Amino acid sequence: MGTTYHITYHGSSKNAQHIQQGISQRLIELNQHLSTYIDNSDLMQLNNDHSGRCVPVTSDTAQVVAGALKINQLSDGAFNPGLGPLIELWGFDRKDTGHKIPEPKSIQDALSQIRFESTLVDMSVPCITKSSPELFINLSAIAKGYGVDELANFMESQGIESYMVEVGGELRMRGQSPRGTPWNIAIESPISEARTVQKIINPDIMGVATSGDYRNYFEKDGKRYSHTIDPTTGYPIEHSLVSVTVLAPSAMEADGLATAFMVLGEARSMEIAKQQNIAAFFIQKSSDGFVESFSPSFEPYLKK
Repeated sequence: MGTTYHITYHGSSKNAQHIQQGISQRLIELNQHLSTYIDNSDLMQLNNDHSGRCVPVTSDTAQVVAGALKINQLSDGAFNPGLGPLIELWGFDRKDTGHKIPEPKSIQDALSQIRFESTLVDMSVPCITKSSPELFINLSAIAKGYGVDELANFMESQGIESYMVEVGGELRMRGQSPRGTPWNIAIESPISEARTVQKIINPDIMGVATSGDYRNYFEKDGKRYSHTIDPTTGYPIEHSLVSVTVLAPSAMEADGLATAFMVLGEARSMEIAKQQNIAAFFIQKSSDGFVESFSPSFEPYLKK
């Protein structure tokens, strides 16, 4: 997944090697199934199949694509894993573009290839029928969350009742921290040159994900280009929202929703969060610094 992971748990040291081996093996499997950086991964075999048929995939791939379709629908298409061609065009994937700004025609051509909403998942096989044979699916905005959920499930299968799992900043926890208290999680302040805490939360057993445009970006001719692409325009987002944190029953759902909300901006995202009882925390940039807002469902998780 091109990132790091960190797990803290309370349990017998006798099982540490077995647990480490299990975690490593599961991460290798997930990478082989969901990565766009591995040419023969399950996802890349799906992307490279242009037959229009229902392509057999692993259960992991089917579950993540099904979860992505649900968030795509909830966000009116703002969450779109079909953005592969645009992500590559802007140089935020495996292709180094030297921070060259794409030509408008190239962007329009890429937009014509990103239809994702009609993709079908048959969990009984499992297999996936892409919206169009040429559709290229990139699951980087949701796969880390799924990885967190899978590692958390593994920990629980080993009888571990207190743990914290983190993959690339997405989290899930259960039980108590090593201090014997509820887990305290810091929401990072959206400052690119430093790491400081904006807010402390107690997520309980919820999955936690934060999306922001303050680290992964490039600057060209004095203008900043975020890695978050708006699928309705083909260009990086330009609104004042700089960070979103979402709490959800699964880290996969939180991961995808956080990305969707970053695309939509604070106003529309807050509407959806209120309608769907989603716990979301927003940080916007203003002339005076940063402004915080959060949905009613988020308030119980703020550290008192």
